[in-house]
Amino acid sequence: MANSPTESDLKKNLASLRIGLFTDTYAPQVNGVSISLQLVSEGLQKRGHQVTIFAPRIPGYTDEKPGVVRLPSLKYLNDPPIYVAVLGTPRSTWSLTRKHFDVLHAHSPLTVGLLAYFTASTKNLPLIYTYHTSITDYTHYLKIIGGTALIRHAARWFSTTSTNLGDQIVVPSPKFHRLLLEQKVTKPIYTIPNGIDLSNFKTAKNPGSFRNRLGLKPDTPVLLTVGRVDPEKRLDFLIDAFALLADRIPEAHLVFAGDGSARKKLEEHAAATSVKHRIHFLGMVGRADLPDLLHDGTVFLSASTTEVHPISVIEAIASGLPLVAVQDEAFEGMIVENENGHLTPLDVNAFSDTLVRLLSDPEKLARYGKRSMELSEKFSIEGQVRALEALYMEAILQNWRGSLASRISARLKL
Repeated sequence: MANSPTESDLKKNLASLRIGLFTDTYAPQVNGVSISLQLVSEGLQKRGHQVTIFAPRIPGYTDEKPGVVRLPSLKYLNDPPIYVAVLGTPRSTWSLTRKHFDVLHAHSPLTVGLLAYFTASTKNLPLIYTYHTSITDYTHYLKIIGGTALIRHAARWFSTTSTNLGDQIVVPSPKFHRLLLEQKVTKPIYTIPNGIDLSNFKTAKNPGSFRNRLGLKPDTPVLLTVGRVDPEKRLDFLIDAFALLADRIPEAHLVFAGDGSARKKLEEHAAATSVKHRIHFLGMVGRADLPDLLHDGTVFLSASTTEVHPISVIEAIASGLPLVAVQDEAFEGMIVENENGHLTPLDVNAFSDTLVRLLSDPEKLARYGKRSMELSEKFSIEGQVRALEALYMEAILQNWRGSLASRISARLKL
């Protein structure tokens, strides 16, 4: 009988891992989770690993690159369109679980995340789970019942229970590490920040292209925000703050890049102000054009308090933008008070006054922008991938040790 492999043998075989990434949101959807997964997948493949992504099928969309398995899905929401995977018949699920992996990584607690858990349980594979979104912050999407205490309590219970299904838990920021501890998550929690390809944002390929598109001069102050246009982002707050500073900084313009369920109401809100001609909605901007947009900005803004570790902010600081944002723990390490930006209370007067002072100080704007670029260095995709790779290998070794202990125990009983 052949000898069982030793831990040393196992480590030698981990140079190329077979990794399954499971997500309920992926391309062509544009959000932080989808973008992060694309970057992580590409980074892992560059390091020689085999990556398969499992995601819901989106009608009319075909993946350009191999390695994506689309699961049967049903439309859950119309605006924005969201599709939820259907696990299918027992036969199709069993066929899926027979694919061989070294480690599985779930990026959602919903149906695709449950499929990851069932697959890991069936094949005795280690399961990593990344907690990307505070479920209790999104119960309003349940319409009438979303704001009830019962639903919020249920969301908190589901958050804790689904997270504990993983063997190891990853969070992108210290904010969520603290949140999961408060929710009594018992599994080991590791903080691995989101990363981007920093080199893409250091310079602009077409400087001034977005200013030209909007008819703005090179020295016009451009207040910029990029991301989903949904209610929890509080973008109406930014319009109100801009309206307050408009007379004090008469040459400033406010620019929104992105799309979402709240765009129509936001445009109506802007149209009702006296400065509507200085508020612009660009809609979706392709990722290849984002560096040009960010380098045409003067200050990056955020009013959201539901962020985890926003990639849009990493892209902004990598592009050398100062920031003004509403206070939120998600910005820890990304916005440093009086170094590259300011955090204010959720108060339009305080936010507006802070912006006026910053825009009135060109030397501070330049200094803050330089510091932003320095702070961005710790948020590289290479660093994120290396940290995940190390966690995968440790999870595989722990799983092997547990299996070995079980086999030894079974033999001793015999």
